[in-house]
Amino acid sequence: MQWGQIKTLFIFSFLVLDLFLLQQFLDKQGQTSIQTVGESQYETSLSNADITISNNVPEEAPAVRLITASAGDFTEEQLEAIRQLEGQTAKVYNKNLLTATLDKPVAVSEETIAGAVSKYVPFSSQYSFWNLNEELGRAIFFQKANSRTVYYNSGGVLIVNIENGKMTGYQLAHLKVPNQSGEDKQELINPLEVVERLYTDGVINGGDKVTDMSIGYYSAYSLDPGGGASEQLFAPVWKVTINGNEDAFYSALAAKPIYLQLDENEFIQKTINGFEEIKSGSNQNVMTNKGENTEE
Repeated sequence: MQWGQIKTLFIFSFLVLDLFLLQQFLDKQGQTSIQTVGESQYETSLSNADITISNNVPEEAPAVRLITASAGDFTEEQLEAIRQLEGQTAKVYNKNLLTATLDKPVAVSEETIAGAVSKYVPFSSQYSFWNLNEELGRAIFFQKANSRTVYYNSGGVLIVNIENGKMTGYQLAHLKVPNQSGEDKQELINPLEVVERLYTDGVINGGDKVTDMSIGYYSAYSLDPGGGASEQLFAPVWKVTINGNEDAFYSALAAKPIYLQLDENEFIQKTINGFEEIKSGSNQNVMTNKGENTEE
């Protein structure tokens, strides 16, 4: 091939490369412009509705991956820790449901319940306090996974019994979350768009203040702590706090954003009923900290 032809080929190749890089740059600029315009529209719409956004609300969605989990048995190390518990009568049903009654009830309030739980409940550091439900006499703690709370799942919950302002016992089930790595981060819906959608759906009203937003996990299917459920997929969800005392949940996946209507009383009652079914099941293997394993 002659040098002139080679030179022409090189020039043509570099021209194609330049055009490709220019197109990539323009596409990126266009996406940024669209995102900026979208955010500006949300801000204007929310401002016109007199909805205030606190500084605690993140400007962008974090990078979060999906996780899988299943109802887990206690390890031998955890079972040994339960055997050593003092000041309470504890029982483990089928190695995956822990129930306990305190020898002496402990006075608690919403401000002190977390401290009391850390003293009497093993593995409580794996759970985060959710609410003290005075109507049902229960305090709710949800399990954490990847340092984020797994909301409203009976397979990973700590329910504390409250009677006359005193902690009398608790019931605990936990999810087994295997170590999961990789770069399969999901595209999440922008915080401002979540607020806009909640306003459109009538969950947030004009004059309200969004005081906090954070990412947790949620599965539409509660895991059975009895061990019959298969591995489940948990997706990220936005927890939106309104006026400092009301929480709303919105699926964080950009591909399928949806408002989640979660009822605390219904969840508590359903979970307690499920625990009772496990405890009353036939041929139960029951371990207690007061003696040897028994059959019920």
